[in-house]
Amino acid sequence: MLNKNRVIQLLVDQLPTVAKKVVPFIPQTFSRVTIEQTLNQFFKHEISSGLLDFMQQRSVQVTVTDLNFSFYITGQLKHGKPYLQVSHTLTDADVALAGKVDDLFLLVTQYVDPDTLFFRRRLTLRGDTELGLELKNFLDTIELQARLPKPVHQWSLDIAGVLAERQPL
Repeated sequence: MLNKNRVIQLLVDQLPTVAKKVVPFIPQTFSRVTIEQTLNQFFKHEISSGLLDFMQQRSVQVTVTDLNFSFYITGQLKHGKPYLQVSHTLTDADVALAGKVDDLFLLVTQYVDPDTLFFRRRLTLRGDTELGLELKNFLDTIELQARLPKPVHQWSLDIAGVLAERQPL
């Protein structure tokens, strides 16, 4: 029987290899819709209360370098309401964020301070740095512990801990 620590170790060891093989075969429509719906649901309150208005008509490119995977997030109006639109084909982004999947996971889980990842050159940011800073400051206000189910939050922290141990900052 596998215990939690062994499952986490297997995930950290095997998932990058599997992802590199699988990601190129995921239809762009599927990944676009999945990312778009996830972002709009996760940030539903912030979108409706105007906290993401700074993204209107602005775009952010996110690149997972080791998976050769990119997508763009643009603030739009849909039926007169703010909405985050995801695309794989936008050619010009206002700001571009790039990093390996492990480092992006550490960023998303808030396990490591974003400044540390940038200063260690594990994440890169180019383009409109003011927009990048505004986005970073916005993300810093999100309390994952309050948003995610407790087991999901704990698993994400456990995985991030293993990732951080493998590549110390």
